This record gives sequence, structure tokens and C-alpha cells, in this order.
Amino acid sequence: DWLIEYTFVRPHQSLGYLTPWAYYQSAARVSPMWSSRTQSSTLLYARGTVRPRMHAMKILAVIPARGGSKGIPHKNIRRFAGKPLLAHTIEVARTSPSIDRSIVSTDDKKIANVARAAGADVPFLRPTALARDTSTIVDTLIHLLCWLKAKEDYVPTHVLLLQPTNPLRSEHDIEKAIRLLRKSRAQSLVSICRTENILLSKDKRQMLKIMNPDQLSSSNRQELPRYYRLDGSMIYLVETKALLRTKSLLAGKLVGYEIERWRAIDIDEPEDFVLGELVFTHKKDIVNRIRKFKV
Repeated sequence: DWLIEYTFVRPHQSLGYLTPWAYYQSAARVSPMWSSRTQSSTLLYARGTVRPRMHAMKILAVIPARGGSKGIPHKNIRRFAGKPLLAHTIEVARTSPSIDRSIVSTDDKKIANVARAAGADVPFLRPTALARDTSTIVDTLIHLLCWLKAKEDYVPTHVLLLQPTNPLRSEHDIEKAIRLLRKSRAQSLVSICRTENILLSKDKRQMLKIMNPDQLSSSNRQELPRYYRLDGSMIYLVETKALLRTKSLLAGKLVGYEIERWRAIDIDEPEDFVLGELVFTHKKDIVNRIRKFKV
């Protein structure tokens, strides 16, 4: 397919840099609607460029919700700001226009019922072998893709992983991330946030190790390169073929969708849940205060 940027002009107008419409007909596949318009005596030429257009994206959103949460039992269906935690992510996925289909993957019947009540599609319960602590999310995604292909002949071009442990994402985040992936022509995208320039690790004896000691040589903070970290759970977007080939969500050319640090909340422990609910409840006020803050 080709995307045509054009401007129709009348014959008596100054032509400038114009190309006969016949050139575009030979260079691109044109819809009948525009082909028929060229029969008009006043629409003879087109001006602009012809550039390749990416094929349409068929995006499958997957919301994983395992039943055996250790840090917070039944975390995914625990009430968070007035509704089950899982429901916030389901709602965002359903309101994002670029998502072709969204599915909740769970091994738990109770979670499945809550998900369906929130409007989600739960086509089957995840096998027990893929619901253990040692199970990986990639294995779950591959199993789901194989199931959809075998049972429904459904093959998405991209997989969008939306973990319910970050309810601070919005449909605008999803749409902007998809546009970024298209623009960059990358194979995968992950949401990231800024982190400190000096990175440390700690061993069992509580001893610290500086992971990038070269950053200590500069006293000017502005000279230091920016460092980022995975925000934990907001957005992963990957080409299906790349995911199946590499068995990784960070496959091929990788691009990062940056979010604000205050929204980088991954609910895993009770303090995460409490803090996340406070931020979620007051997020509009937080945004307004940051916007009005005077330096």
C-alpha cells in the first residue's frame, strides 16, 4: 500500500512543482473514489509526495491476572479506588481505539468471573503449568497466541501486554505508545521512566557497589547522560513475529515510551497498593499542581 499526500489544483493555477495524476496512478494503488475524481476537468494534477505506508496493525491486548499472588493475596480483584484492581486496566483497553481485541489470561475462576463482569474476554482458563511462580509471561503469551491460531484462526500483528498492577496508565498512553512504535519502525516498545544517574547494587552483607563509577568523575549534573529504568508494568508492545522468534518482549529494535516518575507504580507489596491508591485518587490534582508549579 502507498500513502499519497496530494493537493488538487485547477488548470489555470500556477503549476509550480506538479506531477501529472497519471504518475500517481502508475506508482501507487489508488482507491476508486479518488480515481473517479480525476475525471473532473478541474482536478487534473496532484502535488506532493508518495511514501510507503506501514501495513495496518492488528493489536491484541493481553491482561495477565494470575490467581496465586504472594505479596497481596487476590491482588488483582482486590478493590482499588472503588473497583477491582483488574477492572481499571480492562476499562482502559476497551476504550483504546487502536486495540483490535483484548483478552484476560488467568488460571483462576473467580478472577475470570470478575473480568467478564468488567467486560473482558476470557476465552479459557490458563493451564496450571503456566500459573506457577516460575512461569514466565512470555510462555503465557506464546501459549495464548497458539491457542487463538488453532481455535479461532486469529493472528494479531502485535501483542500489547497490559499488566493490571499499574492502574495509572490511560488510553492516551496506549495510543501514543502505538504511534511511537509506528513512527520509529521498531519491533518492540516498553514504557520507561527516568532514574538516578548513579546506579548501585547491594549484596547479602548490605555492602554497596557502584555499577557505573565513571559517572562520579563529573561534578556537573547536566553533563551526565540520562538513565532510565523499566517502569515495571505499564506498557509492553511487540511484533508477534518478533515475540515468537526471540521469545522476548524486548525483541529486535527497541524503543522506549517515557512516563513521569510519579506514575511508575508497580503494585506488588502492600505499601505499593496503598501508595498507588492515593496517587490514583489524586492524580488530577497532582497533574494540575505540577503544571502550575513555578521554578
